[in-house]
Amino acid sequence: MKSEKPEQKKPSELRKRAEEKLRSEITTRPKVTADKETQQLILELQVHQIELEMQNDELRKAQTELEESRTRYSDLYDFAPVSYFTFDTHGLILEANLTAAKELGIERSLLINKPFRTYIVTKDRDIFHSHLQKVFNTENRQTCEIKLKRKDGSEFYAQLESIGAEESSGNNICRTSAINITERKRADEAMRESQERYHSLVDSAEDSIYLVDRDCKYLFINKKHLSRLGLSGDEYLGCSYGDHHSQDDTKWFFEKVIRVFSTGESIIHEHKSPGDGRYFLLTFSPVKKPDGTITSVTVISKDITKLKIMEGKLKALALTDKLTGLYNRRGVFSLVEQLLKLSKRQKTGIFMLYTDIDNLKEINDTWGHKEGDLVIIDIANILKMNYRDSDVVARIGGDEFVVIPVGTDGDNIEEITSRLQKSIQIHNAKVNRSYKLSLSVGIAYYDPKNPCSVDELLAQGDKLMYEQKRYKQKS
Repeated sequence: MKSEKPEQKKPSELRKRAEEKLRSEITTRPKVTADKETQQLILELQVHQIELEMQNDELRKAQTELEESRTRYSDLYDFAPVSYFTFDTHGLILEANLTAAKELGIERSLLINKPFRTYIVTKDRDIFHSHLQKVFNTENRQTCEIKLKRKDGSEFYAQLESIGAEESSGNNICRTSAINITERKRADEAMRESQERYHSLVDSAEDSIYLVDRDCKYLFINKKHLSRLGLSGDEYLGCSYGDHHSQDDTKWFFEKVIRVFSTGESIIHEHKSPGDGRYFLLTFSPVKKPDGTITSVTVISKDITKLKIMEGKLKALALTDKLTGLYNRRGVFSLVEQLLKLSKRQKTGIFMLYTDIDNLKEINDTWGHKEGDLVIIDIANILKMNYRDSDVVARIGGDEFVVIPVGTDGDNIEEITSRLQKSIQIHNAKVNRSYKLSLSVGIAYYDPKNPCSVDELLAQGDKLMYEQKRYKQKS
């Protein structure tokens, strides 16, 4: 059998470089006269020497890079905008960067081997102790917030973030970063105070204020509206508007909310509650994010029941004659116009009585205006007794009255006017006065086939009334 030659190992990269360098230097090196074997040995030694020199160069280069890296790390560690500490299991400070020393207002060398709790306000020391225990008892990163005090006595909030580690000696240590969060805490406190003031303002408001999402689910309800719904605390959470209102109410409310989400504009709506008959003025306003996206709708519901009652009274005063309690001229125009429209639509003619008190001026001149006022009141009462509650009975001038409708197509108008005159006679017989009440009457007709305005109808009645008055004066 042929003996196998040992496998030749490929020359290393370092040896290749050494051999290349030797070949480049061969001309500068002294020639050695020796046998072939000795020359080979010298060559090997020269290559090995070059390898060692190259290794030394690489080691020196690595050392330099390591020193530069350490310097960079030291700079990053010391001048980082965050405080860094290393604690032992008892909370002694083993290391601290320059930022930590500056933050606490103490020279760094004076921090080493000092208990960190010394720089923690008394009430927060237990928090740090518990934090340190969690770091060493678990492998998870731990965070906490405490208040620290500086050498000059000033205080600041810090957020600690810590993780456990093990030194080469086997000792357990805690590496901690501390961030000054005083500004954030102040902002949080300001926000909390602002929210408290807002909630206090909203809860003390006499108006119902609540917040709903697109599906009309309650997100917030103030105390006033909670009381109205018969709820307390957070019982409203998960509830929607429809859970506490009728189907009809929910329908129009939902439509208003969707409209606000669609248009981004506020809506004002007046609503009468079917439950208790109270009136409310609701304002629907969008709540938007900074980018303009609508997240919810604020509803402010103001009870305007008293206002509506007052409005009704004012309206009645505006339409009512103060002396007689009958409608005044403004009331006539407001109501009769609707009657004429109805007459035209139903194609049914209606009659209007236009009357004037005879000789009222003589009564005022002889017995005084107080007596004249009694005459006016008596006539007003007679008219009210003679006609229906649904009829419009009004005093449109000093001594002029109208009643509409006193009749419709087919009614015997002469009989209606005769009944009024008979009531006047009965009144005169009952009242023992030095004068007799007397009325001049004109009956105007509204023809739906040939419609006219309220003014024209009044002018027609006035004309007919004066014709009767002149006839009476002549006779």
